[in-house]
Amino acid sequence: MSLLRRVRSGKGLGATLMRSVAGSSGLRLVGMGFSFLVGIQLARTLGAEGYGIYGVAMSIIAMLTIPTEFGVPQLLTREVAAAQAVGDVGSIWAVIRWGRRMVLATSVVVAGPVLAWLSWTGKGFSSALGLTLIAGLVMVPLVAVSNLQSASLRGLQHIVKGQIPDTLLRPALYSVLLAVVPLTAALNRPHVAMALGAIAAGGSCLLGTVLLWRALPSGSSCAQGARESRRWLRSAFPMALTEGMRVLQAHVIVLMLGVFSTAAMVGYYRVATSASLFIALVVTIFNVVAAPLISKLYAQSEFGKIQQVLRWLALGMAAGTLVLTLPFLLSGRRIVILAFGEEFAAATIPLIVLCLGALGNSLFGVAAIVLNMTGHERRVTRASLIAVAMLPIAGIPMVKLSGATGASWASVLSMLTWRILLWRDCRRLVGVDPSVLSFFKLWKEEHSAVHHELKFPAD
Repeated sequence: MSLLRRVRSGKGLGATLMRSVAGSSGLRLVGMGFSFLVGIQLARTLGAEGYGIYGVAMSIIAMLTIPTEFGVPQLLTREVAAAQAVGDVGSIWAVIRWGRRMVLATSVVVAGPVLAWLSWTGKGFSSALGLTLIAGLVMVPLVAVSNLQSASLRGLQHIVKGQIPDTLLRPALYSVLLAVVPLTAALNRPHVAMALGAIAAGGSCLLGTVLLWRALPSGSSCAQGARESRRWLRSAFPMALTEGMRVLQAHVIVLMLGVFSTAAMVGYYRVATSASLFIALVVTIFNVVAAPLISKLYAQSEFGKIQQVLRWLALGMAAGTLVLTLPFLLSGRRIVILAFGEEFAAATIPLIVLCLGALGNSLFGVAAIVLNMTGHERRVTRASLIAVAMLPIAGIPMVKLSGATGASWASVLSMLTWRILLWRDCRRLVGVDPSVLSFFKLWKEEHSAVHHELKFPAD
């Protein structure tokens, strides 16, 4: 109990790290439960055809949020944390206001023409997909602003609190709305379900506004905000490209399978990736926790503490990934058949390959976060471009040779290349080692020092 009290009330780096990881893990797990429940509610309410229309519209909305956010959330986490570390309240207000203006402007640029085209052609009101898209376009600015608020809260070191609106409240409120609204004939139309999702996104955005307002220090924008906007835009652009490359990487393999293999192989690969997304939860949690801490310590030039944080993050990421992958490695076939049916048993080997790749990736820690938070975001974009370029080079022959299994190996090879490049850049440009090797290097150094003292005791 004394250990738990120290973790809850401690102000040291270790206690902060443990609280952030534990709180983030709890929130993500509960949020995943509500998201899973929402999926069941939508499937049962809309039916196969309606759920398919909803899914297509939701994919389009998700793609629209990438250019809308334009890499601003990561930038806000970095700039707010750095400004707080040196007590620059004016810069905190300036970058948050700049980010909000940027996102609202890009929301109009992205969503406006889509809405205008749907209205002008008449397809928005004459088809189920058009109506669902119109209802979903409301979510584009709401989700973007909510993500900015969460990123700002994390930059202010409210790491767990910053995840509550989008990770927990939004799926929970959506589930409640789906349960409370009378199950009339109108509800089994996908555009009504999408409208309820927009209401949930609005509730999440409102809570984020309240939490951020309470967390912000009193002050106003600094006079340098206008001049800094160019620097912020230059930094946000490569972050946006990196996010685009990440989305592209996920779809290139599927497209190659569709062209050079069979539809069944596409299905096997999608099953394998959907199961492996559960394992990616560990990486997401540690990335969210790492970003504001690293940015703050870097602004204070605390490189020793940065290495200490990275050492424990890498060990925790590797251990957590191992725990989550073990069930799939030991009983992957049984899990796949139980969850998806006997027809998808062939997805077992691709799933195991992706699990092994996840384990390998976890060994390199949060290298991308380190570079983004220390002003080297262009190196992350460069590595992402190289990784995406590798996919068709290695993926096409592998897909032709072994279908979904080859696609999994190509995906793993691309991701490992990305991780290795970033790990090398961290050591060379920042002077820290984000990999799990840094933990064992420390243990070896301490062991050697103890051995040296025993062999040559002080006089």
